Amino acid sequence: MSSRALLLALALAIPISSAVAQTSPPPAAGAKEAGARMLPVTAEDHTAMARSYEQKTADWRKEAAFHREMAAAYKASHPDPKGGARNAEAVKMEKHCMAIVKDAEKLASDAEWSARYHHERAKELQAK
Repeated sequence: MSSRALLLALALAIPISSAVAQTSPPPAAGAKEAGARMLPVTAEDHTAMARSYEQKTADWRKEAAFHREMAAAYKASHPDPKGGARNAEAVKMEKHCMAIVKDAEKLASDAEWSARYHHERAKELQAK
């Protein structure tokens, strides 16, 4: 690899790695390190994590609703008034949006489960 290509690769990698570092949540106060991630230890850690998952649940549901509306708009935007074939691009985009809806709903469901789990762990630790 030429030095120019190497410099370009490094220049492109630095903003990506700093963006990833900025989006990672700070470790919880009592968390124990497990690889690069932090695991909750105290009731407060679990409660904070549960709240984070509750926010993710809401965000994914919002994303699903947005794409569901977009799919409906694609479906309505190019109807075939004669009952023939619909616009192929509109059909393609409607399917694409509905795939995102399905994925976002799955992620929302998983995040919701995780929030419940961490609330339960927090209650268990508070009872001790």
